[in-house]
Amino acid sequence: MSAPRRWLASCLLVCVTLAACSSSSDSARPKPTTTTTSVSARVQVFVFFVNQQAFNEGVPPYTAPVHRLVDATNAPQGALDALFRGPTAQEQERGLRLVASRATGASEVRIVSGVARVRLAGGCSSGGSTLTVAEEIVRTLLQFPQTHAVKIYDPRGNTETPTGAGDSIPFCLEP
Repeated sequence: MSAPRRWLASCLLVCVTLAACSSSSDSARPKPTTTTTSVSARVQVFVFFVNQQAFNEGVPPYTAPVHRLVDATNAPQGALDALFRGPTAQEQERGLRLVASRATGASEVRIVSGVARVRLAGGCSSGGSTLTVAEEIVRTLLQFPQTHAVKIYDPRGNTETPTGAGDSIPFCLEP
């Protein structure tokens, strides 16, 4: 093996070793990773779907993360767009599903001063359930370091607690 190839192999080994040995003290908040392609920068994010088995057994967390690649220019919106596309067939076989609560998407996502504000598109109804799309949205958006709270608005722009730094859901997502 030539000297440049040995050097490259050594560098790759060090990178792989460092990646395998690194750990995060904040494992509850996975971090997005960026990948650049010749067309555009894409970022790998997590999307959280309901884990039907965990929910049925009453064992939280009731959501499970899956990877998606989204446009890096607006990763939070891309993550919610991926959420509303739903789980793949393989993910569905593993018991993951989207609880959309009659929403068809997120028409608007803004993050200002640590608070993500999301407006639902389509409809909005809990159907009497304690588990709604809010759980999936909040878990999906909290992975972004700039997000500390999530306020979800119904399609008309209403939420229970529009001011302040805490989470909020619209009345239509109450059980």
